[in-house]
Amino acid sequence: MARHTMLALSCAWLFSCSNVWAQPNLIEQVVPLKLYGQHLIVVRGSVGSLGKRNLVIDTGAYPSIIDRALVKKLHLSGHAEELDAVDRTVTRPAVVVPSVDVGPIHVTAVRTLVDDLSAASERFGVRIDALIGLDVLSHSSFRIDYETKQIFFGVVDPLPSSVPFEIAGSMICVDLRAGGRSLRLLVDTGAENVLLLGPRVSWLSAVPRRTREFTNLGGNFRLREISLDGLQLGDTNVAGQPVFVSDAADMPAYPFDGFLSTARFRQIAFDFERRRFSWMTSDSRRNQIHVAADAPTSPAYVATFEEGILRSGSTAAREDRCGDQSAESESCGTR
Repeated sequence: MARHTMLALSCAWLFSCSNVWAQPNLIEQVVPLKLYGQHLIVVRGSVGSLGKRNLVIDTGAYPSIIDRALVKKLHLSGHAEELDAVDRTVTRPAVVVPSVDVGPIHVTAVRTLVDDLSAASERFGVRIDALIGLDVLSHSSFRIDYETKQIFFGVVDPLPSSVPFEIAGSMICVDLRAGGRSLRLLVDTGAENVLLLGPRVSWLSAVPRRTREFTNLGGNFRLREISLDGLQLGDTNVAGQPVFVSDAADMPAYPFDGFLSTARFRQIAFDFERRRFSWMTSDSRRNQIHVAADAPTSPAYVATFEEGILRSGSTAAREDRCGDQSAESESCGTR
């Protein structure tokens, strides 16, 4: 049984996988997206022979993860992978999916992990068939426009602000400054808030804070919510949002200091040829987000499972619940 490291929705699990960085960009194509809460990006795509699937765009996931129900439909079988989930070990099956299609991207023989995503589907009010990570997405540069709710695949022009990114453990990481110190954060479209790894930011232990409880597929966790005035990404102060710290005791030696949420940006872009991450800021998008009045808010649910660490997680509006039957039609879900 192979043993790997489970990072936390996004659930990022790191294990040996072929790198596909800096692939030639494909023909530009625009794909509509639906946004749940402030951060969950869902598009339609295909997994194997099954079309019109709901796929979460999650740059914090490597490799991609597909729902257990989808594996049964595709009649796939695999073997168990042992994963370190911060303070515990869990086991998940791994399978090879014949193909994954997202916009113009077509990737064959994709090695993915398998998990039961039904709880995340229930919390967000939309059926989630898979979390699509960088093993698929890195085949083309792309830009996400949170305001127009579109993803542009192909050659991307840089947005007003940008920084170079590095590949650490098969993940996209950027450097930030906090209190005169340098931090390396994983750029995570599946995270709602910034999450820092306590053992790597011990100098923040004295920052005023409160403790909150979260849940993800790995179980229940407690995080410290802190106030951090200075968190500088390039020319942008990204500290005007909640920042959480995980103080898990037996944390593996990750090659980064935490996770950077992209949910507060107006647009973001990943240029794999030039290895640059760029963004455009705006406060207007936050005023347009609607959360259903009956949506539960506590305990917050983390629909990501990156390193067993939970990300943020307030639940989102139930805009679109798609069952297996309705998934075959263009009009999926009720409003």
